Amino acid sequence: MRRLTCRRRARLDVMRMTLFLFFAVPLLASGLRAQAPASDLREEPPQANIADGLPNFPQEKPAQVPTGQEEEHRRLFWIIPTYTVSNTKSPVSLSSHQKFRLFLKNTSDPYTIVTTALSAGVQQADNGLPGYGQGAAGYGKRLGAGLADEASSGFFKTYLFPSLFHEDPRYFRMGSGPFKSRLAHAVVRSVVTRHDSGGHTFNWSGVLGRIASSSLSDAYYPTTDRGADRIFKRVGIGMAFGVIGNFFDEFGPDIEKKLLGRK
Repeated sequence: MRRLTCRRRARLDVMRMTLFLFFAVPLLASGLRAQAPASDLREEPPQANIADGLPNFPQEKPAQVPTGQEEEHRRLFWIIPTYTVSNTKSPVSLSSHQKFRLFLKNTSDPYTIVTTALSAGVQQADNGLPGYGQGAAGYGKRLGAGLADEASSGFFKTYLFPSLFHEDPRYFRMGSGPFKSRLAHAVVRSVVTRHDSGGHTFNWSGVLGRIASSSLSDAYYPTTDRGADRIFKRVGIGMAFGVIGNFFDEFGPDIEKKLLGRK
């Protein structure tokens, strides 16, 4: 019975990622109006006025405005949020307050809520987390657990641990270069991240954040889905899907440009 439940969980995780990558995008991409593309920091008008021949110096200027947004984050395919993705080559560290705002924006975004609701429906149909039962009550419990998972994961990985360890929770795209280099960059980002003071460091926020979130889920998951083995299985699955998410962050704009012609 325990092995059967594990198989169902693994199958559900695959279905959730499939929903993320392939369901929402084709559904809305053709019907929504394109938003204006985000301005590249190197092309903003103030830069041309500040220093004509020094492109590296003015790049940092807009991002240092404490009350403004460092850069716009347009949605991929007009729907998928990219708040935690940055294209800047001159990153400026986020304050704890900015990291908390980043967590709130991601967690409360309609896309997060809708995909969590869809995932709960798939989970219900597959009888994932069977201890929750079926019917409206069972769906409500699965939806609540999914939203709690999203909130705790974002809180630990985007705000709490990044603030404690002074790490940047954003994914910084290469944006160009050889495919293998960009792929390696996406893979390595799961274990190596940017330090607030510059340079790179082990991604304690991502690893400990997943462990903390998975441990917290033991408080509301059914009894049959609790325990240390389940916690670390969820952590492992989360790490694997984190790499897939990084891949999508890195190459998503290229795929969008290829399919829809957006710049």
